[in-house]
Amino acid sequence: MIKIVELDDALIPQAEKLVNSVFREQDLEERLSFWVYKNRNKFWMKAALKLYGTMEYCKYWVAINEAGEIVGTTGLYSVKKDIHEAIWLSWFCVNPNCRGQGIGKQLIEFSIDMARSYGKKYLRLYTSDDPNEVEAQFLYEKYGFKETEREVYKAWTLIYREKVL
Repeated sequence: MIKIVELDDALIPQAEKLVNSVFREQDLEERLSFWVYKNRNKFWMKAALKLYGTMEYCKYWVAINEAGEIVGTTGLYSVKKDIHEAIWLSWFCVNPNCRGQGIGKQLIEFSIDMARSYGKKYLRLYTSDDPNEVEAQFLYEKYGFKETEREVYKAWTLIYREKVL
């Protein structure tokens, strides 16, 4: 049994460690996302985010097992370019040692429910063809995320998907 809770500052190091182990290729913005999240309520961070037009909204949650360990993460964020129509899935992952236990299913259903509460038309995400993300591809397809675009990026091909909410 897992519980899904909002990410707080005390849990950030453990969540970041999991995300970094699952997503091996990250750009600078991605690598800094938890630091940004930790500083999200500071005036200077709010101003910087608004100025650069990146995350207008961002919130993370973690799945915690009975031993108190983070076994999965998920998040939602919005960006200026499509803020009126979409919200984006962020850092959706399950610890590879805990896969096949229904944690991903719980996290994706939670994420979809949260996304619907924002009244947007789409829930969008990007993933990759990294072999570490194969199981997530099946889950996205099962939950109605349709592929919309592919883009070569570093060692991987990014796969963009969206789900009508």
